[in-house]
Amino acid sequence: MSRYGLVLTAATMVAAMTLTACASEVTGTPAAGPTTAATATTTTEPAAGGPPERRIAQRGECVAGNDPAPVDCAKPHTVEITMAGSFGGAMPDEPPSRDAVFEAVFPTCRAEAAKYLGDERYDMTTLAAWLLWAGADDWKAGARWYRCGVARLGPDGRAVSQTGSVKDALVGNGINDFRLCTKEPPSKALPAPVACDQPHRSEAVAVITMGDPRQPLPAAEEFERTARTECGDALRRYLAAARDDITVAWHLPDKLNWRHGFNNLTCYAETKQPVTATLRDIGTAPLPN
Repeated sequence: MSRYGLVLTAATMVAAMTLTACASEVTGTPAAGPTTAATATTTTEPAAGGPPERRIAQRGECVAGNDPAPVDCAKPHTVEITMAGSFGGAMPDEPPSRDAVFEAVFPTCRAEAAKYLGDERYDMTTLAAWLLWAGADDWKAGARWYRCGVARLGPDGRAVSQTGSVKDALVGNGINDFRLCTKEPPSKALPAPVACDQPHRSEAVAVITMGDPRQPLPAAEEFERTARTECGDALRRYLAAARDDITVAWHLPDKLNWRHGFNNLTCYAETKQPVTATLRDIGTAPLPN
């Protein structure tokens, strides 16, 4: 059984979000800001300081695209809000950098996504944590709001339009309804989602938490040791057999992604040729080519 690893480097951070998360800044592009992360506080009320005529979506409401105004979740939307928050503490007049915003609040957004979806292993699905915050113009006008949310990712890593709520969607066997399958093998490329009944080369089989993102990133050797043991065991459980024609691969974060809340490694079942149905509980049966 072969084993592979792939580190998500800072240079591939945006691509890496096809696995786990994406973000949008509303109304503007972040300008250069402080090098230290801003503190943040949560709230259940719209943040003060923005345009008074615009209401910002609250927890359990949905938004479409980069517009933070709420839309009916029963109608097409891209993001479902899991938490409403505002940045606290002394803040500069100019918007903070994207990395400062992510370091300040995205670990919280990731944790809120797990609670909202009903399973902390959501990185092995096409559902991802999302973050929106006040854009440059609103920021300069005094707005300090941000919104955590969840979205379903398409093949290009962007949020796809959907209808209905995903609250508690992963409770029970829900992971199987949203499982991440990828067209390309994860040992060779950052995987982009594809439907599991379409030709694919891998399926996510496990997520292994490696620590607290507020603590230092574990050594590469620790990731490797854990992956070789736990990903291999997870693969055998997923297949309900040990096979030589299905290998195990994994992805792990770099230091920057770790600080942003990506504190686990994701294990994959990988095939040499595309398969057209799930490998779950395949046992010793022929591959569904």
